[in-house]
Amino acid sequence: MNKKEQDFIRKLKDKTDDIKIPDSLKPEQVEKLLEEKEKQKKKISPFRIGALAAACLVFVVGIAAYRNGHLGGQQGPAKTGEKTEAEISTEKAIASAADYDEVYGYIERYKEEQEAKMRAYEEEMIRYDSAEDGAAMENAQEAKSTDSDAAAPMAANDSGAVASGGGYSETNVRQEGVDEGDVVKTDGAYLYILKDSRREVSFVDTRGDRMKEVQKVSVEDSQWIEEMYLNPEKKRLVLVCSRYDENNAVPLLKQVYSNAGVTEAVTYDITDPEKPEEMGRVRQSGYYQSSRMSEGYLYLFSNYSVAWDLMKKETPETYIPLINDSVISEKNVCLPQIETGREYTVVTAVNIDEPGEVTDSKAILSQGGQLYVSSKNIYYYETIWSSYLGYDKEKTTIRRVGYKAGQLTPGAQGTVGGYINDSFSIDEYDGYLRIVTTQGDSNGVYVLDMDLEETGKIEKLAKDERVYSARLMGDTGYFVTFRETDPLFSVDLSDPENPEVIGSLKIPGFSDYLHPYGDGKLLGIGMNVDEETMITDGVKLSMFDISDPSDVKEEDTYILENVYSTDVSYDYKAALVDAGRNIIGFAGYTNGGQNYYIFEYDTNKGFICNMEEEINGNASLSARGVYIDDTLYVVQGNIVEAYSLKEFVKVDDIIL
Repeated sequence: MNKKEQDFIRKLKDKTDDIKIPDSLKPEQVEKLLEEKEKQKKKISPFRIGALAAACLVFVVGIAAYRNGHLGGQQGPAKTGEKTEAEISTEKAIASAADYDEVYGYIERYKEEQEAKMRAYEEEMIRYDSAEDGAAMENAQEAKSTDSDAAAPMAANDSGAVASGGGYSETNVRQEGVDEGDVVKTDGAYLYILKDSRREVSFVDTRGDRMKEVQKVSVEDSQWIEEMYLNPEKKRLVLVCSRYDENNAVPLLKQVYSNAGVTEAVTYDITDPEKPEEMGRVRQSGYYQSSRMSEGYLYLFSNYSVAWDLMKKETPETYIPLINDSVISEKNVCLPQIETGREYTVVTAVNIDEPGEVTDSKAILSQGGQLYVSSKNIYYYETIWSSYLGYDKEKTTIRRVGYKAGQLTPGAQGTVGGYINDSFSIDEYDGYLRIVTTQGDSNGVYVLDMDLEETGKIEKLAKDERVYSARLMGDTGYFVTFRETDPLFSVDLSDPENPEVIGSLKIPGFSDYLHPYGDGKLLGIGMNVDEETMITDGVKLSMFDISDPSDVKEEDTYILENVYSTDVSYDYKAALVDAGRNIIGFAGYTNGGQNYYIFEYDTNKGFICNMEEEINGNASLSARGVYIDDTLYVVQGNIVEAYSLKEFVKVDDIIL
């Protein structure tokens, strides 16, 4: 999926932000149901996934249009409960619920607001239909909506990374030292591979002359595996699974949300990989959102939506998430920064040595947001879009929850202007949180302390452009904006009270993924853009010389002219980047299918393409490249192909 297609889907998402799609109709759930019912075996291309997501969003565009047009899409406060900037909480501490009645009150008030909007719409439609000048009103309203749409900001997506350098590669993660789940893992001897059915994980022994599948673990028919974790030291394999009961799906127009989703973590002892033993499992309400593993603890995040028609005040389990079939304690419910309530992000912590028990849990009542997890804190951020505040006034609320040894400690909450492009645009360092945002037609950099109080900022950067990628490293931050050229900005963050732009470099195209590549080097992966037509015409690699942050140079570029996209643009785990071994690997989509590329970088010669091999196999899961010693394993669904990292020739393959 190229950037234009991503932007199209983001614009659709912005249009429908005021209405939540039922969990049963969310793109990921539709995709999974199609996989289950059709038992598909062919590759779902980025275009197909994009079209699937777009189709679900288009389904509600009409509803969003009439609600925004007739029920408060105008600037300023609406009469039916629309939020204003003043209604974002200014309290710095995260509030916990006093009792379940308080939580019920939040949800009930929001429900009443939405019902009032629907009644107001119905009344307005009656007046509208009876008006003699109905056609003229429609044309005027349509023109007004079109003007508003043209100015609407694009929503954020998630990208990021870090890499290894030892005898085998590890998952490319957002925060060094904080592991993330993936569809392929290795301990240097075995490959653990999520099969395309998403119901089984195969254990492949890579020792010896030929690969050999020696074992597998599977889940129940009602489940699918999202991703997995491997802890080689503790000899643990953790499957993160989802469950969906389509019988609980509920209608969109009733403003009721399905609570059919369940997220479950199943832990195995793999001391002997050929004889895995289940150790325990935990489950929590909601559809899987994300997870992290740090120092032997798994932190699991799910999104839970309340089914309004099923709520009973005296029965907390009808509006409070469950952990292992027990209602979360009221003191562990974190109240929202905005007076709304319909969704939770459920957070649990699990010690993988005792994987049947939860060490701590929190339920964050919200409107739906994203996560950045540092080595000490979980930052939950959600954007309050311009449909609430007026164009150029979108805000991002942030809540900090500390974590250590399986314990979760609510910290501070705060607000910054604009929206965050992805988790690489927010970073904790040396007791401060640095954030890059886009607001309206410009961008900003904010520095906050651990109380999420602003200490410094830069605003009005790169007018008429938006942030495509960022990398905040130590005392220096780098971010890319794009409209017609690709400005790479460097920012001095050494003084938290006075961040300062110290350099910028403008080049054609854009980098939507940045990765540190050794001392004084920054790798960019993105798209080249024809300067005359402004159309992307190939995947572009850039190596930036950042040895002097005030004078950044594009040291070398490499353009794959017949490659129209790469998964790295929206999935940082798809990148195999190891500066220590001088390996840059990723899969690229071509007109003929999909190829896997391996590059190295030479200071004098620039980028050198060492391997370009067709990826065989059809799968709904994106390809991964994993190395063990001097062998590269390219995994695509149920097919694994092995290549020598010395001669770059194929040496083995296996069909699982």
